[in-house]
Amino acid sequence: MTAVRLAIVAEHRMTAEAIRRALRHAPACEVIGYVDARRSCGVPIANAQADVILLDDAGAPELTLERVRELRAAAGEAMLILLTAAADAAWLAEAADAGVDAAISKAHDLASVGALVREILAGNLFHAFPTADSAAREAGGAADLLTPRELEILRLVASGAPNSRVAAELWVTEQTVKFHLSNVYQKLGVANRTEASRFAHLHGLLDTWSPAPVHAEAA
Repeated sequence: MTAVRLAIVAEHRMTAEAIRRALRHAPACEVIGYVDARRSCGVPIANAQADVILLDDAGAPELTLERVRELRAAAGEAMLILLTAAADAAWLAEAADAGVDAAISKAHDLASVGALVREILAGNLFHAFPTADSAAREAGGAADLLTPRELEILRLVASGAPNSRVAAELWVTEQTVKFHLSNVYQKLGVANRTEASRFAHLHGLLDTWSPAPVHAEAA
């Protein structure tokens, strides 16, 4: 697999270096450089010809949106991922409208960023940007709201598997499982795994899927 070229946009070199170290867990990525988010980023990003741009949100919403729009215009078809401390629906909707393709919450351990980027690049994980309404859910399109990986995790959870078992089954970290579940809860409009499991049963999301038996772990 050819490594994708990834550029980091952050306000401080130390932050960029911390992100670069975290990306060691994403072997599909080749970090090609760092761009200072405090200055105009369009020209250096256009020259870099990156496949993926990881933008660190330093906490100034208007500046972040300005950078997103600038990067979107300069980067062409590159994937734009936002690393953000604010994961509320209104902010994510603004970021999506400005041109962000996916988002990773800073609530997660920075060491997990590499694994999450890898999941995004594989098409398994996208932040739950609030674009689907409840009418679509009631119309029976629930499965269409979820990525294949999110649906896979929901089905395992509905079968009774704890996060540790789900992670082992899918060869991902528990942190990645939790991130997927957070997206699932938001997309389905539920609050926890119990409600998500009930939703899956009521809406036929398990009808064509047979889970492997879940064995109780030895004490």
